[in-house]
Amino acid sequence: MTGRAEHQAHASAALRESGGVMLAGAAGVGKTRLAREVLAEASRRGRVTRWVGATASSRGIPLGAFASLVADAGGGTEVTLLGRLGAVLREDVEVLAVDDAHLLDDVSATLLYQLAVDRATRVVVTVRGGEPVPDAVTALWKDGLVERLEVPALAEPDTARLVESVLGGQLDFASRQRLFEVTRGNVLLLRHLVAGERVAGRLAEADGLWRWTGEPEITPALRDLIDARIGRLSPPERRLLELVAFGEPVEVGLLTTLAGHSAVEAASERELVAVEPAGRRLMVRLAHPLYGEAVRSRTGPLRARRRRGELASALTATGARRAGDTLRRAIFALDSDLPVDAALLTGAAAEAAVLADWTLAERLLRAASDADGGFEPRLALGQTLAWTVRAEEAEAELGKAAALAETGEQRARVTVLRALNRFFLLTDVDEAVGLLDAVPAEREPVFAEYAEALRALFATALNRLDEARTHAARVLDAPNPSSFAITWAGYGAVGAHALGGQADRLDALAHRVVGAALRAPETAHMQFNIRYFQAYGHGLAGRPERAMECVAWVRDLPGGYATMAREVTLGRVALDRGEVRTSARLVRGVLPLFPGRGGGWTALFEAGIAQALGMAGDATGARAALVRAEQARHPGMRCVESELVLAQAWVAAAEGDTGRAIQRALRAAELADQSGQGAVEVVARHAAVCFGDTGQAARLAVLAERVDGPRAPAAASHAAALAAHDPDALLAASAALERAELVLLAADAAAQAATLLRARAQSAPAAFATARAAALAQRCDGARTPALRAGTATLPISAREREVATLADAGLSNREIAARLHVSVRTVEGHIYRACTRLGLTDRAALASLVARPVELEPGRSGQPGSS
Repeated sequence: MTGRAEHQAHASAALRESGGVMLAGAAGVGKTRLAREVLAEASRRGRVTRWVGATASSRGIPLGAFASLVADAGGGTEVTLLGRLGAVLREDVEVLAVDDAHLLDDVSATLLYQLAVDRATRVVVTVRGGEPVPDAVTALWKDGLVERLEVPALAEPDTARLVESVLGGQLDFASRQRLFEVTRGNVLLLRHLVAGERVAGRLAEADGLWRWTGEPEITPALRDLIDARIGRLSPPERRLLELVAFGEPVEVGLLTTLAGHSAVEAASERELVAVEPAGRRLMVRLAHPLYGEAVRSRTGPLRARRRRGELASALTATGARRAGDTLRRAIFALDSDLPVDAALLTGAAAEAAVLADWTLAERLLRAASDADGGFEPRLALGQTLAWTVRAEEAEAELGKAAALAETGEQRARVTVLRALNRFFLLTDVDEAVGLLDAVPAEREPVFAEYAEALRALFATALNRLDEARTHAARVLDAPNPSSFAITWAGYGAVGAHALGGQADRLDALAHRVVGAALRAPETAHMQFNIRYFQAYGHGLAGRPERAMECVAWVRDLPGGYATMAREVTLGRVALDRGEVRTSARLVRGVLPLFPGRGGGWTALFEAGIAQALGMAGDATGARAALVRAEQARHPGMRCVESELVLAQAWVAAAEGDTGRAIQRALRAAELADQSGQGAVEVVARHAAVCFGDTGQAARLAVLAERVDGPRAPAAASHAAALAAHDPDALLAASAALERAELVLLAADAAAQAATLLRARAQSAPAAFATARAAALAQRCDGARTPALRAGTATLPISAREREVATLADAGLSNREIAARLHVSVRTVEGHIYRACTRLGLTDRAALASLVARPVELEPGRSGQPGSS
């Protein structure tokens, strides 16, 4: 029932209140499953139920669908049987479900209508959309006897959740996207596809993630399903489906030229193809993506090449003047029987790069390079390989491009790309910087501008933020900088502003830099990186809603890279909001795209996962992510060092060592302060406050004056309230943090207020603060921070006794706990003894289990003062 809770509730309500419900939708979306669940719920409520199913074979037999009940009604004519059978059903059945009612014979349909009119028997009916339906069945909803409910295919998130529940593990983001694109959320097709791909080994688990690789194979069972939907094809229809399968979407006029009006109209009427508007054009697609897989699998290679050639030639004949036509023409020509046109393929690859479709761009550029296309396709191929984290291959192709360079501008472009590849992917920082100094500016003037832009980016990566701003200003403030230079210098500046806490300047700067990036295919893909750091900066500032605006535009872009960019940005926003497990899941799904050090991204992403899982109280998962983050440390990406140390703090917190958690959070703050990362320093010092440190108020007050956004002032207020042991001020800080959508931080502040109030025996206010903290925590994916563990519990033990018990639950011996807390073993034993005595427990294990047990808000709590 994944993704069907709302439909089930609606259908059950309609059955109770309207006398019946009709579930309509395409074949395979799950109408029958939903109907069975509605019937089962009625049965659990004490209703007498009955299920009947209509079939194509029973359609020609009067009352064929009710054959199992006819014996109970005795013999007689159709009219007599109709009356008797109706009487039996009215007397013995309170809820009747009829599956595939569009296949009912007319007599059965009349019986169903009469039952609905009498309302003695309630009905649940399923019908297939687009199929002819008996008039009596149609009249059920037209006459208002039942409520009609459309059952759509599953949405992409629900499709992923369903598959993950079946697999028992998480899909990587690319596999989630592909499974949805291929099945369009049709549960029946999804089931057969997943089963077949698992057996074939193309859908398999590796490193804790399920990945779907290779092309789907149409299994016999799946082929039978598709064939049943497609039906028998005439030769013109087969030709048309082949053209669409190899070229979709195909413009209606183009397809009509190749296949004829009658074939297009017939395929549309049979719902083999769908006609969709695209601007002022009408485009034709197959009615379902798996139709294409089936058609392509049955088309021989020579005929497939001929079909692609026909499409390319027809598009060329139209002039191919509209946006996207060059790319489409190149795709058609790529594997066709036409001669290779290197210039066409190179231009098309640039369009693919703008869309971040790196797989397609690589195919086009390899073909163009193999056809002696010269410098441009070779350079673009090197960059494409670098962008897909294939550093050695990229270096080889860029070396070939360097040998083909003839002008100063070409030499500057290839040198810059080699420097980027060496710095971020090959991690040879010194050699990358050396490349920027290798060409005298007076001999290659264009290179001076490019080199200055890269120095800005490299300085940001190396955590020299003031230096980065200086280099970036020399480019951005110049009279007429090139778009290429604006992109790289601006990228460095956006990162420096985000980390430094200048979020108010981010939007205007990012808008200018993204605009420059989109003016050239070599830099168009950088829009994703720039937008990520724009969102990152707003999240650090405490503006998750602004961060969401930075990712909204990605949703409509095609290609897997756009999906990846959306998910990592959403993952970062979720971390700021406190949606901790959502954050870890989103970011973890994209990690396979960043092998090794991943150009510096892997350590940052893994550090974020460690922080998220630490906030969730998952010590094991957080520790594993931290180990991976430290293994992926990049020598040139020193700007993420504070994030790594902050991850260490959250791992310590999850393991119950709040003292070490505070120490590592303050070390992260110190590192951020040393490099001018004001926004990161606020986050780190605020984490220390949430761990219980009362000494951060003064420094956070200073940062609140320097760092843009609502987070810094709210953090300062939180720190001051904790230092003053003022529960009312803590609750006020909690409200301010909630207004900034920093929900988990708001929960921690409320939990600390609850702890203070409980210690003062102020039970009613303590209950209110506890309820508030627990309610906020429920919005945070079950987060279990140290403050929440203490503040939402009612155990009469001290903070130190709780800390000892939490470490015991993590598996540490008394001696290990003593070493961790820098106390004697006897002191640890004393804490355990006193806590067990107060709680009436007999041993250490019982204490550890009790303290570790997650605390949930009791049902019925109002969250108001005085509630119990």
